[in-house]
Amino acid sequence: MRQRLITLMAGVAIAAPALAAAQAPRVHVDIPNVVVQQQRSRPQPRVLIQGRDGRDGREEQSETFKKVVRLGASGELDISNIAGDIVFTRGGGNDATIEVTKVARGRTVEEARETLPLVRVDISERGSRVEVRTVYPGNEQWSGPGRERNVGRRGINVSVHYAIMAPAGTRVTAQSVSGNLRATDIAGEISFVTVSGNVHVTKGRRLATAKSISGAVEITDSDSDSRLEVNSVSGNIVMRQVKTPGLELGTVSGNVTLTNVECPRLEAQSLSGDVEFSGAFTKGGRYELNSHSGNVRLSIAGGTGFEVEATSWSGNIQSDLPLSGQRQDPGDGRGRRNRTIRGVFGDGSAVLEITTFSGGVFIGKR
Repeated sequence: MRQRLITLMAGVAIAAPALAAAQAPRVHVDIPNVVVQQQRSRPQPRVLIQGRDGRDGREEQSETFKKVVRLGASGELDISNIAGDIVFTRGGGNDATIEVTKVARGRTVEEARETLPLVRVDISERGSRVEVRTVYPGNEQWSGPGRERNVGRRGINVSVHYAIMAPAGTRVTAQSVSGNLRATDIAGEISFVTVSGNVHVTKGRRLATAKSISGAVEITDSDSDSRLEVNSVSGNIVMRQVKTPGLELGTVSGNVTLTNVECPRLEAQSLSGDVEFSGAFTKGGRYELNSHSGNVRLSIAGGTGFEVEATSWSGNIQSDLPLSGQRQDPGDGRGRRNRTIRGVFGDGSAVLEITTFSGGVFIGKR
C-alpha cells in the first residue's frame, strides 16, 4: 500500500503538465486510452443554445445531440474525455442512449460560436462494444470570417458533457482529465479514472477501479462481488453501506471514512489525513488502518471480536473497549518514543493492525 501511494504521489508531477495541455488531442496522465480516434460517427440532430456565462461575463454557446447504440444486456461502453462530466444511469432494454452536450465559451458570441464545432465526438460501434472519444484539434491554422486565426489547443475553451443511459449489465470504463465521473445502479464492471474531478458510484455491483488525482472518491449503497481499489492524491475517500470481498484505499492529503462497510480484507491509508471506521468487523477478517500525520478512529458495532495491535510514535492510544491480555510497550526510554498496545476483545476472531506516526488511535463502541 505504501509503495502504491508513493507511486500515486509521483503522478502529481505527471498531472501538472497534463492539465496545462488539457485540450491536447493526446494527453499523458497515466490514464489509458485517452487517444484520438479517426472514425467519426454520422452527424446527429443538434440543438444550439446561446447565452451568457454569469461566472465571468464570457459568452457561451452550446449544442446537444443524442445517439442510440446497441450494446446488448452485457455490452461494454468505453469513454475518454478531456474536459467535462460523464454520468451513467441505468436504463432498460439492450440499447444505450448517449446524450452529448458541448459548451464553448469566449469573449464574444462570435468567438464562442466559431470554436464550438472545432471539438468533435467520435462514436465507434464494434459489436457489443462502443467507444466514445472527445477529439480536440492540434495547432492548425483555422480561417475565421475575414481573418486567419490560430486556434491551437490552448485557444479552445470547449467542454463536453456526457449523460449515458445504459443497460444495467453494461461494463463501463471512463477516463477524464478535468471532469466528474458518476454511475448509478450499474451492475456491470465499473472502472473510473480522472485527474481533476470527483468519482461517485451508487448501487454498483462490480466495482473494479475508482481513482482521482485531484478530487474525492465516494462509493455508496453498493454490493460488489469483486475487490475494489480506490486512490486519490488530494481528495477524501468515503465509503458508505458497501459490501465487498476486499478493499484497498489510499489517499495522500485527504481523509478516509468508512461507514457500515462489510469487508473481510481491508487496507486503508492516508499520509496527511484521518482514517475512520464505523461498523462491524467480519469474523476472520483482517483490517489494516494507517496514517502518517492523522488520527485513526474506530467505532465498532456488532458482536465480532478482534485481536488488535496499535502503534503510535508521538500520539496517544486509547481504547474504551476492555482488552484481555493487554500489553503495552511505552518505548525503551532511549529516544524511541513509539507506543504499542496489544490485546484481545471478545472472541478475537478478526485481526486489527493500526499504525500512525504523529496522530492518535481511538477505539470505541458504536
